[in-house]
This record gives sequence, structure tokens and C-alpha cells, in this order.
Amino acid sequence: MRTLLALLFILALTCTATASSKPVLRLSGPPIMESVPLLALSQDDQPWAQGFDGQFIPWHSPDMLRAMVAGGQVDAAIVTTAVAAMLRSKGVKCRVALLHEAPVWIISTRQGPASLDSLKGTLLFPFGPGEMPELFFKATMADSSGTVMTRHTGGALEAVNLLLAGQGDHAMLSDPTASIAIQRSRSMQDKGVPQLVKRVDMRTAWQEAFPGHHLAASCVAFFGEMSEDSRLIQAFNMAHEHACDWVQHHPKATQKLLHQKFPALAAQVQHGAIQDLAIRTQNGPEAVTDALFYLSKIYALSPAAVGGSMPDKTLFETGQ
Repeated sequence: MRTLLALLFILALTCTATASSKPVLRLSGPPIMESVPLLALSQDDQPWAQGFDGQFIPWHSPDMLRAMVAGGQVDAAIVTTAVAAMLRSKGVKCRVALLHEAPVWIISTRQGPASLDSLKGTLLFPFGPGEMPELFFKATMADSSGTVMTRHTGGALEAVNLLLAGQGDHAMLSDPTASIAIQRSRSMQDKGVPQLVKRVDMRTAWQEAFPGHHLAASCVAFFGEMSEDSRLIQAFNMAHEHACDWVQHHPKATQKLLHQKFPALAAQVQHGAIQDLAIRTQNGPEAVTDALFYLSKIYALSPAAVGGSMPDKTLFETGQ
């Protein structure tokens, strides 16, 4: 009898501990600045309260991310808004928690006006026809009279190499790739390569093309059962806001964290490819409107790029 009571007592303690334990959120992102707050959410001693324990898993290619999502190995990840819409249309449980206004640049081999209309020569796209860089550019240029020619490449690295070899005039690249390309051109100045510059900020170009709309092409999306837990997603959004503020105001601690958990990203910060630690996030009904507007422009050019049909507001926890 005494043994039975002892076992029941231990079982009760175990159940209480399990019931009160925080859920574990497996977060994933590529080596870009927007991943840094996710890393901050996964540290052991955050200076803010959060209702979950974070674990960060980096992804290094879209194929790797797709495999992790399909295998249920991540609960939330940084993806493009179009990918989130596509997954939802294919029956994957997916909900957007927050949106990023992530930096995308037209880098050029010469200085010039910071407008798409002013581009002359050849613009290089990473990836092939009908891929997102080209669709994004065409959507932004819809009512423009630009005459720049375009060429597709096998990826961002090939686009940069072609620029440095004088076989292109511009390239559309996201950061930190754009900043790394500029640094690389400076290090090769004695070899006579073109000195690359950031010419057009596509976030600004989007707002000029569509006044009143922010670019909402990137997001953090939740997958699986956790995508249906609104309270958890809202807790994540609150903690993410604290993490963004912490990253911006604690650069040394952030650098140390990156060295420990994401050396590839730490190297980019250390070498100056990432200098601005501010993260532009969007939330609420206006963000949802911006995201749906962006998706509608991509859908008009290629329905398949967003999964064949336009999503509705239920894709987004923001604004619910």
C-alpha cells in the first residue's frame, strides 16, 4: 500500500510538471538578418517572458526547408509569402504569424538614379523564367516604361559572377547577398572588375509603384497542429517583438549568440555584409491587406506561383 501511494505521488508530480511545461517551438530560417530574432527566441536566458521554449534549426536551401516541413521537423519558418500561400493551397496546415519588409536590391555596375525606369543594359535574375525574382520585378514594373533587357541565371552566385565579369549591368539580389557582392567587387578592385553599388531598393520601388502598400513578400509561417493555435502564435508575435528590440540594442550579445548558434550568419555580420540590425516587421489588418495585394499582383502574372488560387485572410494570424 505504501509503495502504491508513493507511485501515485510520483505520477501526480510528473503529470503536473508536464501540464505546466512550455511548448517547444522548432524555428527555422536561412542565413539572413530576419533569422536573428528567431535565434534570440531560442537562447536559454531571454530577458523577456515568453510562453514557449524556442529551438532554432537553420535551413540552407528551399529543398531542405520543404523536406523539413513535409517531415514535420519544424513548427515555424521564414518563407516567402507566396510559398505560404502555395503550401496552404496544397492542403498543408499553414498560417502566417507575421510579415517582413525584407530588403531586396537592384545592384549595378555603375551609379545612377534610384529608379527602375532608369535602368539600361541587362538585368540579371537569379533562377529561371517564371521564378519569383522575375515575377516580382514584372509586378513592380507593370505601369513603367522601362527598357532594360533581362537574362536568367542559375542562381545568385552566378548572377554576381556575371556582373563581375562584365556580362551584365544589374542584378536583383536580396540581402545579405547584395552586400556580399559589393564587398567582393571592392576586394577585386585591383583586377579591374566593376565596382558594384546598391542602386534601387525594391521596397521603395514597390511603394512608388503602388502608393499606400508596403512590400510584404516574406513572412514567418507556422505549420502543422501549431498553425491552428492562435494563442501560441500571438505569444510568438509578442516575444518576437521583444527579440527584435533586443537584437537592435545589444549588438555584442547578438554577435556572440550568432557565433554560438549560426556561424555562417555570424561571419556576415562580422565582415560587414549585415550592418543594420533593425528588422522591419508588419502586423495587423494593414499588413494582411499589403500581403494579399502583393499576392494578387503575383497571381495575375502566374497563378501557379501562389498555388493556383488566391488565399483569403484566414491564411494570416495577423489581423485576426
